[in-house]
Amino acid sequence: MLRSLPSISFMSSASLVGVILTCLFSGCTGANHPERVVSSTGSSLFSSIQGHYVADDGITQFRARGPIDVVVDSFAGDVTVHANPKLEVTTIQVTRVSQHGYLRGTEPRQALEYVDWTAELTPGPGPVETLRVNVDFVGPEPWFMRAHLRIETPDLDRVTVHTTNGDVSIRNNTGPVDVKTNMGDVTIASNHPLVDASTILVVEGNVDYRVPGNSSGLFDVEVIDGNIEIWVPEGRWRYVSQAPRDDTINAQLNDGDNPILLRASEGDIRIAVVPDPTSYGPIR
Repeated sequence: MLRSLPSISFMSSASLVGVILTCLFSGCTGANHPERVVSSTGSSLFSSIQGHYVADDGITQFRARGPIDVVVDSFAGDVTVHANPKLEVTTIQVTRVSQHGYLRGTEPRQALEYVDWTAELTPGPGPVETLRVNVDFVGPEPWFMRAHLRIETPDLDRVTVHTTNGDVSIRNNTGPVDVKTNMGDVTIASNHPLVDASTILVVEGNVDYRVPGNSSGLFDVEVIDGNIEIWVPEGRWRYVSQAPRDDTINAQLNDGDNPILLRASEGDIRIAVVPDPTSYGPIR
């Protein structure tokens, strides 16, 4: 989906001062009130100077029959996938961001038009449907661009997220997760027992993995230039294969054999098996 923003005209500092003084002495009201002119014009000028623009694409809705799987493939940006049983529909919100830096003129605003995204809800082999969201950038200098994605759904099963330069937050899923990102943190927090295989790979970011005491897993955890922190007041946790080290841990939760692979480079990995994982903050 291509979205275009209305064109923005630019004026010199002298012209801006002239507009403000004219409005002040002529007693402008309503939409042309001086304060509003200063606010809107100044915002456009500052955005142009700073080379930073944001466009919110509003909310897209889907109605699913029951729990859904979510698959996200994004070129760059934060991805949030949360289950909220109070909702009746699944909602998707995309915020496009350009951050070219100072004195790039209209290029950052124009670049927003090259963010292309699609969303499709497809039936699965059983009662679970799959929401697939693809976000791409088809213009020059993609390293200056981001598209932040937020998905909320009443009932969430498995989640797959591949992105770059962004945080990933998954909350109250009931199925496995497969997450890959860099330059961002990953948080998995579910009050439902997680008993499936999961993989989380992060470069230059932290991992928070929080589950309730009736979850299970065979954990293979490793960090490079980071720390591993474990807090397990619930469930049965035991170390297997080798003694725990500062950078490597092999452990089993509740005799589970579902593999949990956690990797972080230049970041920490924190595992918490606690009564209320979604309310439990990072271990620090």
